[in-house]
Amino acid sequence: MDRALSEQFIDFLKRYLVFFQEFLLLETEKYQDITQNRVDKLDAHVKTEEAYMLKSRGMELERDRLMKQTPLPTATFRELLPLFDSSLRAQAEELYQNLSGVILELKEMNLRCNYLAELRLRRVEMEIKKIKNQPELQKKYDAKAREECQSRGFISKKV
Repeated sequence: MDRALSEQFIDFLKRYLVFFQEFLLLETEKYQDITQNRVDKLDAHVKTEEAYMLKSRGMELERDRLMKQTPLPTATFRELLPLFDSSLRAQAEELYQNLSGVILELKEMNLRCNYLAELRLRRVEMEIKKIKNQPELQKKYDAKAREECQSRGFISKKV
């Protein structure tokens, strides 16, 4: 690869690294909110994750565009490292190592979030089953749900 393409890849790798570092921070915040049972914040996290997913698609298109300009368009970043301009190769290797580390951390944090969310969901499902098996509790919660539904309807009619 010539120096100009190597520089374009370096720029891309820097932005890619920042993107995944920010994504890791989001996943870490989400994990902390799940562990501290701050369910009210999860919806905002999911919306932000969706925005990150859209941005990642754009970055993947840019990566594909850059890859097509290389002698090995189907190669991985690791396989491209020896092709970088010799004056930029060390910088590219360092960026690649940092990026790989952040992506591994992100995957691990995502697995933790998913596991914890599934665990909490199972607990909720068990509580719902308990309520269904106890008619007294079911009546109580059904009445409370109807009451809340009616009061919400009343407020929305005034507005």
